[in-house]
Amino acid sequence: MRAFHRVPFRVAWPDTDPAGIVWFGVFFRYFETSEEELFRALGRDRTALIHELGIFMPRTSLECRFRSPARLGNEILVGVAVSELTDRRVRYAFDIRERGTERLILEASYRVACVDAASFTARMFPQELLKLLAPALIEPPGREPTRT
Repeated sequence: MRAFHRVPFRVAWPDTDPAGIVWFGVFFRYFETSEEELFRALGRDRTALIHELGIFMPRTSLECRFRSPARLGNEILVGVAVSELTDRRVRYAFDIRERGTERLILEASYRVACVDAASFTARMFPQELLKLLAPALIEPPGREPTRT
């Protein structure tokens, strides 16, 4: 893969504020949906995989930089990739662009940890999951990607 996996969306009425601009919290739903689609593109259903492995992947940090507004009716592409991949953490990188113009709407990332599903105690990511995500690892601008 080695590039952002792109997921198309059209900005809908319930996603916007009274000015017709996407409410910031909606972007997090776009991120989650795009992460699921990344897993599918890599050949696995995320929900089935985490149940099979007996883990959860809670979000531990979030960074987001808004560049320009997304408006009602805009066709957008949410890009998702892995920018950090270690035994203890995965960081997903996102960008959102207007389809057709490539106008940058935002850049974001969030970090996830791995916990045991039964006890919710921290654990290392299963090697199966790390191997699955490895093809989605990209080099973030200005630094080398972190690998296991």
